[in-house]
Amino acid sequence: MPTISPKQVAAFRAVMLTGGITRAASMLHLTQPAVSRLIKEFEATLGLRLFERAGSGIVPTREASVMFSEVERLFTGLDRLMQLAIELRQEPMQSIRIAAFPAFANGYLPRFISKLVTHAPECRPSIFGLASESVIDYVVNEKCDFGVAVTVPEHPLVSVVELETLPLVVVLPRGHPLTSRPFLEPKDFAGEPFISNSPTVAHLRVDAMFATHQVTPKVVAQTPQTTVACAMVSAGMGLSIVDPFTAEDAKATGVTVKPLRPSIPYEFAYVLPAKREPFAIVTKTMKALQEEVARLRNAPGL
Repeated sequence: MPTISPKQVAAFRAVMLTGGITRAASMLHLTQPAVSRLIKEFEATLGLRLFERAGSGIVPTREASVMFSEVERLFTGLDRLMQLAIELRQEPMQSIRIAAFPAFANGYLPRFISKLVTHAPECRPSIFGLASESVIDYVVNEKCDFGVAVTVPEHPLVSVVELETLPLVVVLPRGHPLTSRPFLEPKDFAGEPFISNSPTVAHLRVDAMFATHQVTPKVVAQTPQTTVACAMVSAGMGLSIVDPFTAEDAKATGVTVKPLRPSIPYEFAYVLPAKREPFAIVTKTMKALQEEVARLRNAPGL
């Protein structure tokens, strides 16, 4: 069976990236005939037509586009190998890559990282704010050292380190009459302008609470983004129920944060690649983050 050579793959990738044989040859520091030959050999090896003539140039086929996505995954892995080698040579500088859901990554995590770097200047962090599904993808493909996700499906390549639970909280505009209450109950929302976080898991739980207590708030806006919901609250549009991380960030905009009774749990988890032992800096950072989140439980409004 014919085998694929690295040169063939590199030539194919260069043509896909540059859009033509001439530019690919320049990128690879090869002659045009050499690149053309490698492409023909690659097509013959695969048994696929990868490019079609279009005037004086070429265009990729559907098969080429599918193949390219797989090739890019391969090269991403190779690039990561080189990056890892650089990081291992650069002691005592230590990198840490964290992927987290947006509500966590947008404000709370950077503040934590800022404190971490102050006490550990050798740490070089990278933060990726992603939907939980993408966080899991980053963990599975080892694009991050650990992740923080709201929804964690069972996966053989994902190890759940710890499941955390914090309560959802109420955010109110500055000076709202209900800010004088020590906490808010479902009946307090009756007829109140309300910003819903539809469609999210938290939204479903909030809706269930209102249904149980036969309360119908006056929904004036909907958004799946809690940062947007808090911005609407800050602008005086109404009340909202959000995660504690977004609420903590929103305090700087003047909103008031109050506990919700009965409490609605907000769950998330720390996740690691299952097949690799974490570096010491990863374990240390995750432990410090867990301790920081534990302190949030005692923050005003929770």
